Formats: sequence, C-alpha cells, structure tokens
Amino acid sequence: MFISRPSEPRTVLLWGDRWWFAGTGVSAEFADLGGAVEVLVAHYANEPKPVRIRLIFQPDALETEPVACPQGDRATLAAALAGEFPSLCNPQCAWSHEHVLPMGGDFATLLHFETTPGLITLATELARRGLAVESAWPMATFLHALPKEWSDSGAVTVVAVQAQRAVAYRHPADGVRSVPVWLGESAVAEVGEWLGELLAQSPEEPVLLVCADADTATALGSFVSVEGYPGVEQITLNEALARPGPFPRYHPAQLLPRTPLFTAQGFLIAASIVFLLAGAWMGTGIVRTSLAERAATRDQQAKLSALRTEVAQLRENAAEISALRRSLEGGAAGPPCGALLEAVATTVPASITLTSLRITGRTVAIEGWAAPDALPTAVEVWRSRLAPANAPWTVTAKVGAAGAFTLNGGFRL
Repeated sequence: MFISRPSEPRTVLLWGDRWWFAGTGVSAEFADLGGAVEVLVAHYANEPKPVRIRLIFQPDALETEPVACPQGDRATLAAALAGEFPSLCNPQCAWSHEHVLPMGGDFATLLHFETTPGLITLATELARRGLAVESAWPMATFLHALPKEWSDSGAVTVVAVQAQRAVAYRHPADGVRSVPVWLGESAVAEVGEWLGELLAQSPEEPVLLVCADADTATALGSFVSVEGYPGVEQITLNEALARPGPFPRYHPAQLLPRTPLFTAQGFLIAASIVFLLAGAWMGTGIVRTSLAERAATRDQQAKLSALRTEVAQLRENAAEISALRRSLEGGAAGPPCGALLEAVATTVPASITLTSLRITGRTVAIEGWAAPDALPTAVEVWRSRLAPANAPWTVTAKVGAAGAFTLNGGFRL
C-alpha cells in the first residue's frame, strides 16, 4: 500500500521497442511488453511511489485509420465500425478516436486501435508495481497537441522521426486528416521523400519536425532539405515530450477506460478506505467485548489503548488524503481546472463538436465546430450555459465561417 504524497505526472513515450523520457534526453530499449514493464520500473526505482504516468503509446501493433463514421459517442462508433475493425469488440484491445468532424456532408474521424492486446496488461502490471498510468494517448494525438501556434487555415503537419520509425499527423486545409506511419530500415528515407513532396507542393505550410536525436536529423537531412521553408520548425523529441500538451480526460482519444482505474489518487483513496474499514471492524469487536465482559483484563485495556492511538493516526491520514484530493482537483493550488472541464463535458450540446481545449495559466481557449443544421445562436447559447454570471471563469465567443468558432476567456482572480 502506498500512502505517500503523489508525484507530478511524468510524460513517457513508448515508441516501438524503446522508452523515451521527458526532460532527460535518454531512451531505454526493451524486447517485449513484459520487458518494458521491468525497464520502466527500474527507471523509477528510487522515486517515491506511486509515480503518476502520462503515457504516449505507439507500439508497432497500434494502428490509426481515417474512417467515415456517424456523429456520436464511443458506443455509437463501436456499433458502427466493429464489423470492419474487430479490435473494437475485443475488451483486451485498447482503442480510441479523434474528435468527429464534418466532412463533405458526412462525418469522419481518425480511429486508433491495437491489433494485438497490450496496453491494458501493461497498465495493470505497472500499477501493481507502483507506477500509476493515469492516461494513455496515441502518438498522433500527442503530435497534434505540439504546435504552439496555428495557421489561419488551421492546417498543421507534425512529423516525428527516429532511426527505424516515423509517425506524422497531417491535417491539411481541406480537412482530410491522416496519420502515415513508416517502419523499417528505409523509414527515414521514405519520410524524407514524403516530406519533400509536401513542401514542394505547399512551401508555406506550417510543419513541425521532431527528430529523436542529432544522428536522425542528419540522416533525414540527406534526403530532404528544410532550409529556406519559413513554415518549418525543428525540435528534438526530448523538447517535444517536455511541452505541456492539453489532454483532458474526456478527450475521445484516451486509450484507457474513462474510469480512472490506474490513477495514483485512486490508489490513495482505495487503500485508505480499506485501512479505515479494517480499523472500524476491529474497534467494533473490542467495544462488544467490553460490553459483554465488564471486568476487562489488563491485556484488553492495553489493546483498547493501542487501537485508540491507531484510530487517531487513521484520522490524520484521512485528513491528509482529503487535502491531497483538493490539491489534485485544483483547490487553493490554482484555478479550478477540474470544475471547468466538468462544466464543458456536461453542457456541450450534440450539435457542437470540440476540436481543442487549452488551459495556459489562468487563460482558456476552446475551439470547435457547430453542425451545419445547428441554430445560428447555438454557440452563444452554449457559452451562456458554460459561463453563467456566477461561474469562476468568463468566456467570450467568436463565430467564424462554416460553423467554426473559438471561445476565449480565463479564470476570475
């Protein structure tokens, strides 16, 4: 049982057969997912437990496909797409999807799914070893969240490259999203050719290039030169992992179940409940014995005194846990981010699809689309529900063309 104060979430990347760690610039190889557990446990062996993990998950068995789909929730997509993608009805396979967006009169999304089970077992075993995987995200979702600025058209391309693997997230101005993946010895050459063609066709398009290390950047440079393209930005994988991406737990790309089965907070609460119930059961037994046998022995009195001391300690632990929960949920430690996310999730209507939510300090930015058949006042009606006069935040709406909109605001001081 771990009852120490929880650590800050650590961002780690599982990509192919290696772990990559934010802030260190190092990576560690493993042979299989069982070995991956041992490598990660060894990496955090000296850290206070539990260690909270935000996992970017991109094994070779995870695939991403652009699909046409109905507008709806996870259950709706599972019912519509399970015939084509059997992993969606396998409870051992993790899957998720990006926000459903309008596309040519219909709707489309990017579907992420495991072809063989892995994530659920990995997260469960890490939790047993004191590493609490709070959330797991496909690399495409991580790449989409990396750019600090967006073009006027909304077009974005982010490419991550290592020695024998590459992944790109591309959302061009025409709105057709894709996630090409390259594997094998020729991966760097193939992504270089792909990137060269893209820049030749759209030299002004913003591109964020993420290279695992200097050797990979040099190898890629021998196939494509990005010099002279003003829209190209280059960063290292270590810098990318250190960027705070907006990953709300209700985002549909979350690969783990929404119920936080593997959070550090869950471990604290569950362990404390068991401990308190055990103490209560022991106390009841001693009280009943005392009532039945009024002439208690010296040994019984000693046990009762020890129990009282233990209960006092349990109450202190319960107060500590309550304080930790308030801290994790915002409280005095900062703006009420959790309350805002809950308000967004419970007020957004079916006619509105959110594409991003960013919280930076005390500022909030929300982007999305209103369905073509939505009322002209749909965005303003939702804004008034999201931010009534007594809310601890304010937001203003700006509606653009084709149903696109932004909400900008911040938390009250």
